[in-house]
Order: sequence, then C-alpha cells, then structure tokens
Amino acid sequence: MRSKEVPLKIEVFANDEENDFIIHDPREIASVLRDIATHRSRVALYFNDANSMVLTLLLAVDETGVWVDAAANPLDNRHIERSSRIVFVSTHNQAKVQWVSTETSQCIFENSAAFFLPLPRKLLRLQRRDFYRLMTREPEALKCLIRPTPGQAHLRHEVTVMDISIGGVALVCKEDTVDLQPGMTYENCEIDLPDIGTINATIEVKNTFEVTARNGNISRRAGCVFVKPNGETSRLLQRYVALKQQQIASLKR
Repeated sequence: MRSKEVPLKIEVFANDEENDFIIHDPREIASVLRDIATHRSRVALYFNDANSMVLTLLLAVDETGVWVDAAANPLDNRHIERSSRIVFVSTHNQAKVQWVSTETSQCIFENSAAFFLPLPRKLLRLQRRDFYRLMTREPEALKCLIRPTPGQAHLRHEVTVMDISIGGVALVCKEDTVDLQPGMTYENCEIDLPDIGTINATIEVKNTFEVTARNGNISRRAGCVFVKPNGETSRLLQRYVALKQQQIASLKR
C-alpha cells in the first residue's frame, strides 16, 4: 500500500500552535534538510508574496546553508532572488517540512544554476495523525506508566503500548492493571521513548475494542488521546516515530 502523499501547501498556524512543531537545533535542521536532499524529495518554493510557486530540489546542505536547484524560467529566478520572503515546503518521512528564507543569492553549483540560502534558524516539521502510526510488538513494546489515583504518585501501573502516534496511544487492557474505561482521564502519564527521552502527558480514554490474534486469542485495547500535549512532548514523539521509520526503511533495503 502506498503511503499517503503529503500535500506541498503552506501550513498556517496561530503563533502558539506553531511553536509545538518547530525545530530550533541547527544540527537537527541540517540533518532533516540533508535527508530531503539525499532522497531527492520534491520541494515547493513559494515566492512573490506566496502568489507564485515552482517545484525544485535541494542540491546540498551543510552547516552554513542550503543549495537549491534554480527554476527553468530565468524570469522566475529573477523574481525569486528579489523576493524578501521565500517559503519552502517539502516532506521528510511522511511529515510536512516548512521553512522560510529572507536571504537568497544566485550561484553556480556543479556547473548548473542554483540558489544559496543560509541554514534556516527554525524549521517546522508537522506530522498529523493521518500521516503515521507506529505499531509496536511485545517484548519490545513501549510501556505507559499511569497513576490512577490523583495525589498518590507512588501508586502507578505499567501498561503496554501497542500503537503510538502524535495523537495518542492504544493500550493493552489487562485485569491486573488500571481499569481503562471511555471518558476517564489520567494525568502525568509517562512513556519512555528509547534513545529519545521520556514524555509526560495527560491521556484520555476515548474507546475500547477487542483484537483477535491469528491464534484466536482475544485481547482488549483502549484507544487514548494525548490531551493538549506541550511542545516538548510533540517534538519527542515526532523524533521517536521518525527514528523508527528510518530503522524500518533501512531494514527493507
């Protein structure tokens, strides 16, 4: 099954919402853009106050900046160079990536016309729930620590995570753990993401459902959403899923 294609349209946010998806680390920004260049992913370049757009490619990326293939039309290139604000939109591991440049200069890269732009100071990387879900298997499955009784931090249950995304998790329901019922909300839940960090979030149980395995065994799951996750939680989830997707892709090569 083909992955859902991410539309290369400019994403518009309120300022507080946008901050939840922004990457500021120059090394991480360079890494994302370098992957886009390596995989020759399509890049939409918006100029002329976002009223004009051309499709292009990133040619190379280093710690100083980005080299971008020039447009086929010389007139477009003149307008691009004169634009005070250029918006780039591309994809990285099925996530939308967007950044802005205010400094653009024409140059020659490997004997071809190109643009050079300083490395952006920030990069927006957006992964909606529709763009990915990550299934995990025991015994490698993640664990969610839930404190079912408010004010009693020492009382907590370890629940297996079988499906995780930026939107929420699917948890395995067992009789010897907390009773997960639709409508219940649990604060300060912890999930350790190997090689990434630990998220702390509030989860709300939205539904419960049964899953039948190939051997006929039936297990019960609870579909939960993260309630207003903060920016750090969103960033850690994005990084974890991106890392796992890269590992899966490398195994298929």
